[in-house]
Amino acid sequence: MIRINNLDKYYNKGKKSEQCALNDVNLEFGNTGLVCILGESGSGKTTLLNAIGGLDDFSGGSIEINGTKLTGYSPKLTDAIRNEHFGYIFQNYYILKDYTVGYNVKLALNRYDLTEEEKNDRVDYILDMLGILKYKKKVVSKLSGGQQQRVSIARALLKAPNIILADEPTGNLDRRNTDEIMKLLRKMQSEFGQTIVMVTHDMRLTEEGERVVTFEDGSIIGDTKGS
Repeated sequence: MIRINNLDKYYNKGKKSEQCALNDVNLEFGNTGLVCILGESGSGKTTLLNAIGGLDDFSGGSIEINGTKLTGYSPKLTDAIRNEHFGYIFQNYYILKDYTVGYNVKLALNRYDLTEEEKNDRVDYILDMLGILKYKKKVVSKLSGGQQQRVSIARALLKAPNIILADEPTGNLDRRNTDEIMKLLRKMQSEFGQTIVMVTHDMRLTEEGERVVTFEDGSIIGDTKGS
């Protein structure tokens, strides 16, 4: 459960260059489902995602994650929530391209007290589920964009988070790979029962979501059921 109350975010607050990125945002997301956050560049959608996931601070209001309420960035608490509840998928993948697929994915388990055998078993399971087990020992830079995004998704899934935050996950992909990744996200959500919050500027992709929240100039201008 994610509950957002009266959330504000300002840059350069109190200065002539002050900019409001989020303006009194109120939202609530349930324990499962695919929610699409729609809006043009600069509308505030990625700022919202980063605030929810503890990747950026906010100026006012609160964010509640599965019963824990945050009224600002608290390093210890925010990091604990991020590690326990969230998996992240980014447009630019943020994976180590000079290392193998297996190495990149296994990094997500470094903070857990598991044997190497247990880690490898988990990595193999996720890679197999995503259809990229055969690339486990391949260097990431040798993969296509669609394959690299699958590696990013595998890393996000590995610790079984209950919330996936996806920031323009198909932004660098062609139409065919975009369709494949969206089918994969939908399959993930269906099988694992997570909440997936996906930021996009592509109206076509919102057809996959149960809910579409539209942003403009830091404010919500629409909140509707998906197609």
